[in-house]
Amino acid sequence: MQAVCFDFDGTLVDSEIFHAQNWSHYLSGLNINISAHDFLADFAGVPWEIVAKHFTSIATIPHTTSTIVSEMEQLTYQAIIERGIPAKEGAFDLVKSLHGSRPLAVVTGSPRKYVEGILSHLGWLHYFEHIFCGDDVTQNKPAPEIYQLACHTLGVSEHQTVAIEDSHTGAQSAYSAGLRLVVVNDLHPVGVNMTPYRYDNLIEAQAQQAKWLVA
Repeated sequence: MQAVCFDFDGTLVDSEIFHAQNWSHYLSGLNINISAHDFLADFAGVPWEIVAKHFTSIATIPHTTSTIVSEMEQLTYQAIIERGIPAKEGAFDLVKSLHGSRPLAVVTGSPRKYVEGILSHLGWLHYFEHIFCGDDVTQNKPAPEIYQLACHTLGVSEHQTVAIEDSHTGAQSAYSAGLRLVVVNDLHPVGVNMTPYRYDNLIEAQAQQAKWLVA
């Protein structure tokens, strides 16, 4: 494998429940009641534009999709300042062990300002050659376009690139693009029919990396 692409939310940082709580709080102000648990079950890894379109389609909301996303971004930045987002266990060790051996990239549907801000805060930004975000493409995950863009920019074949994902949305994107898919998720059976490389956490994935990185 000539390059490794990491998803961000839920893969490098432990942010899925963080976002679910923020969305639940925001939507309650629009008279839409959905718990963080239910939001996570339905929308883990789903780009915010798609989430916003879903709720504007099922409820009367006095905001456009772009306004909802913008307000959620502001709410998220404030919540990061107040609460922060921790890295996933084992993430730094895996990134550091791969750095220098092949190009590394972050491939995410999340906003660039948010992603680069957290990576900078963690001191990880310099480990990645590129950051690819949802606004870089016409069709975000689960479409394959963002992974195709990443491979083209990195100058590598999709079939010689690894994607590390935690959600069905991200896994479908990488799988459809033809990358070797590694799924790390101990809560949901993601990637059952897409890849044999499925692990509960990044520590386990790193211990088994000869299988998915070299073989």
